[in-house]
Amino acid sequence: MRAPLVAALLAAACASAPQGYQGPITGRATFDGRTFTCSRAGLFAEAAGSAPRWLGDPGIRAFALAADPAGLLVGGGTPAQSGELVLCGFDGRAQSRVLIADDLVYAVALAPNAPSAAAGCADGRVVLVSLPALAEAKTRWRHAGPVVGLAFSPDGELLASGGQDGVVRLGPAGGDAAPQQLIDHTAAVLCLAWSGDGARFASGARDGKLRVHDRTGRLLHTWQRLGGAVQEVAFDGRSIRYVAAGAQGQPERSGVVDVP
Repeated sequence: MRAPLVAALLAAACASAPQGYQGPITGRATFDGRTFTCSRAGLFAEAAGSAPRWLGDPGIRAFALAADPAGLLVGGGTPAQSGELVLCGFDGRAQSRVLIADDLVYAVALAPNAPSAAAGCADGRVVLVSLPALAEAKTRWRHAGPVVGLAFSPDGELLASGGQDGVVRLGPAGGDAAPQQLIDHTAAVLCLAWSGDGARFASGARDGKLRVHDRTGRLLHTWQRLGGAVQEVAFDGRSIRYVAAGAQGQPERSGVVDVP
């Protein structure tokens, strides 16, 4: 009877493991040569040239993902009920979990050189927590709408947040100093990224614009009409790579702009 029982258990385990993303990818992070993603089906890992491999279920509906040596930080929850953070190991197993809001967490970021992280919430708050316990939750500042983009400067001193209110807030990651309010965008700010030297940061928005500010908040340059809402930005030396959502059912468009 033992062999049939083992076979049945193995079959059940295989049946429970998702065979695909089961919906759109809601978060993406890269670390140590691997790409990690999340969707309704859970967490996935992908190495160069290999198919995505399911890691596990973080126990929440995942909307955001970040990765560094501390592990995989997942943000999400249940709409209109809970906003949660889960810290997982690279094997997909949950190590700590915390409830920080009454609605979803839409963005997460891990601080360089410090055991802390930031979460962007549907209620407009930017919340800081300590790692690895996800403890000492503190509201750093607020937007007038959901926070959907977060990025720490490479030195960990500054934090930038982007909201559905069309505002970028920039301020010290720690302490209580009020952040700057950068109102150059005219629609929801969807993504943020810092240059490798920390001298400037880029923001992409639903208005189809990509903007670059220096670390003091001064606007340096704007690119317009990039083919749709700018959903991803990343510095590549003196250039910025971006992905823009296609308008009216058109495919995504990627491109590169050179920073003056």
